[in-house]
Amino acid sequence: MWHWIRMALYVIAGGCSIWYGGFVRSVGAGNTFYRIWYVLGAVLFGMAAAVYLRLWGRVPKGLRITFVTLVVFGLAVYITLIARIASEFQTKTAETEYLIVLGAQMRENGPSVVLQYRLETATEYLAEHPQVKCIVSGGKGSNETVSEAEGMRDYLVAHGIDASRIILEDKSTDTSENLRYCLSLLPSADTPVGIVTNNFHMYRALGIAEACGYKNVSGVPARSTAEYLPHNMTREVVGVLKDVLVGNMKLR
Repeated sequence: MWHWIRMALYVIAGGCSIWYGGFVRSVGAGNTFYRIWYVLGAVLFGMAAAVYLRLWGRVPKGLRITFVTLVVFGLAVYITLIARIASEFQTKTAETEYLIVLGAQMRENGPSVVLQYRLETATEYLAEHPQVKCIVSGGKGSNETVSEAEGMRDYLVAHGIDASRIILEDKSTDTSENLRYCLSLLPSADTPVGIVTNNFHMYRALGIAEACGYKNVSGVPARSTAEYLPHNMTREVVGVLKDVLVGNMKLR
């Protein structure tokens, strides 16, 4: 009986993973990371087939131990990083002189959902702190009609923020470049800075900022959409691992 239950669980999990990948893809988020859910679904279907054909018992014991060890290690890393990422969801914002708004996809009809949330948060913060200057950071992607910085500037101005308070950084292509280029626009590395990005992205953004040389930085977290949070958190785990390996950030 357990044999059939395991097979059914793998099939159900695989089907859910592939469905979720299609669900994320339907948003048109501007990247191909949704494919990881298709890959996971294929792996789970493969495991269901292995259970059905009773192949596990034919694998040499050493390979089975190695496989299980790698899976357990991978899950431990994933869960640890998920916990660290979640720890910055409600980060406390210190007093700032500059606000850096990190870019995300700008569509023909306006900002994407994640960027909309960042801009709403930035607008509210800037309205409450009229002495704070704002750097909008993001270049123009191949699927964008204007640079992210331009689109963000236009949004902020349209929502009552004086254009004289806004500085454009429109050359960067990723978070590391966002923060490195923005650092050169500040009076000094000790300048109090608040970084606006979505809650799921805050841990990595702060880690990269510290690695870039920011000495007085805090987060201003924007909200995110619950149904896409598993996707965004998983993508952040991969992003953290990549940035740590290439030296772009420090684990916090």
